[in-house]
Amino acid sequence: MTTMVFHAPYPVVENGTGSAARPPRLLRAFRELGIEVLDVTGHGAERARKLRALRRRLRAGQRIDFAYGESSTMPTVLTEPHHLPTHPLVDLELLRLLRAHGVPTGLFYRDVYWRFPAYDLSVPRLVGLGTKTLYHAELQVMGRWLDRLYLPSAQMAAYVPHVDAAITRALPPGGVLTDLAAAHGRRPDEPLRIFYVGNVSDYYRMHALFAGAARVDGVELTVCVPPEAWEAVRSEYEPLIADGPGRVRVVHGRGAELEPYFAAADLCALVVEPAEYRDFAAPIKLFEYIGHGLPVLASAGTHAADLVTSEGMGWSVDYDADAVAARLVALRDDPAEVERVRDAVRRGREHHSWEARARQVAEDLSALR
Repeated sequence: MTTMVFHAPYPVVENGTGSAARPPRLLRAFRELGIEVLDVTGHGAERARKLRALRRRLRAGQRIDFAYGESSTMPTVLTEPHHLPTHPLVDLELLRLLRAHGVPTGLFYRDVYWRFPAYDLSVPRLVGLGTKTLYHAELQVMGRWLDRLYLPSAQMAAYVPHVDAAITRALPPGGVLTDLAAAHGRRPDEPLRIFYVGNVSDYYRMHALFAGAARVDGVELTVCVPPEAWEAVRSEYEPLIADGPGRVRVVHGRGAELEPYFAAADLCALVVEPAEYRDFAAPIKLFEYIGHGLPVLASAGTHAADLVTSEGMGWSVDYDADAVAARLVALRDDPAEVERVRDAVRRGREHHSWEARARQVAEDLSALR
């Protein structure tokens, strides 16, 4: 049996949402592939205990085929609940142990938001100086001790310092493959139904989507966002949809509560304002949409749009209310086109499942043994 080490500098919570969904779903996918998983996860004291147990196994002759880790959005030494570095060496000791025993090791590096000006505006100056010093330091360690650094997309490698781009590989999120009861073509008398789930904020700006959808008869846009996020921006968006009553609705829900919205949708939206960060960002919601077998309308100039258009799983549209409205009219009036692309998503979505991502890692790292 193939045996691996799975590492994360925090507890892996089974029902995590958003970015917290990635570690448990990958962990489950590795196990579903029949791989024996030795996890070194949890808070510092728990990781230290598991590291000692792993060291004993290796000394006793245990063969480990590969190791894979999931990073945090904060520096690893600050991942304790109190954010104090009470176990600063445990993760470095793990890397050293794996290297000493010739275990090919890869780690998923979640994002480089800290390298963009918006990060400096979001944290106090002294805090930012401290955290950025730690980010640089841990990337220097990764560049020295890792065999693979996995990233959300290949394009992100250009923004990651201290690591040779030759060891980077793209490993975007996956999707849970879900069969929808309403997987059928839209009747001519039905509206074109579009669904978005996620956040709405200064980072996720969707004014063009709201305004464009509100202008088009025969279109229904459902936007599912956290209540507190909506209340923070409500005054910006409500004037955009005032002239299109019933065409745009905002709802709140999570988990299983989302399934009726997915089932009712003809396509999903990722029409957010482009930014340099989105040139390489691979949002988990994109693969959640694909996992549900739904085509995606995404903003031109983003990694999401490049992916869905290159694989025939959706459409690209300029981030402009007029352009959005024109695209929605075209899709409303061509249900056969929507169904054609939906069929393409259903045929190709297995390549974007969590199991496919786990298999990629297992094959990639095992080949380095």
